[in-house]
Amino acid sequence: MTSDPESAAPAGPQGPSSWPGRLRSSALALIVANLVPLYGVLALGWNAAAIVVFYWAENLVVGFFNVLRMRRARGPLEASGMTLNGRPVTEASRSALISFFALHYGMFTLGHGVFVLSFFGRQFGGSWRDGSAAVLALAVSHGISYRRNFIGRGEFERVSFATLFWRPYKRVLVMHLTIILGGAWAQSKGSPAPALALMVGLKTLVDLVGHLAERRAFRRTV
Repeated sequence: MTSDPESAAPAGPQGPSSWPGRLRSSALALIVANLVPLYGVLALGWNAAAIVVFYWAENLVVGFFNVLRMRRARGPLEASGMTLNGRPVTEASRSALISFFALHYGMFTLGHGVFVLSFFGRQFGGSWRDGSAAVLALAVSHGISYRRNFIGRGEFERVSFATLFWRPYKRVLVMHLTIILGGAWAQSKGSPAPALALMVGLKTLVDLVGHLAERRAFRRTV
């Protein structure tokens, strides 16, 4: 299977002039969601491991919403250049490609999860029930982006399900390098607030840059 996920063409009409406000609201939701675990550490007594574990859980949220995007996407397939079993991807390939993504991405996430939990699991002193607030905040953030940008701004009409297949991987890989290295450093320093704040800041910056780049790509992709 091959693809050219960066293939793009000139943008069409941009829709309502209110889209920058929608973009700002989804970016703000992303920033707030990333600050929830830091609040948990500083105000609720969580540790660095809690941030790493719950940022890893964002993989599940990212994968879930990418499946929703692949199901809804209606953009032309020709520009993706993707093949499945040696044949160009067609509309008939949608269900198979979504299933393959769920399996492939699921194994990728599981592998990272095993590493994260084996490295940080014993240091994770927070309650899973209380910590679920962090995951919920991340899910809400991604849901806002999906509703306001992908659906509300008509991105689903300009991007194909084949192009969407690879999009989560680069972002998730960079995110993991950031949180694992930052989390390890924070743990080695006894989880001081400056180290934790830097880790959360780097991860938020990575997320925000990726979010804005994705919005630009979706506006021009056909």
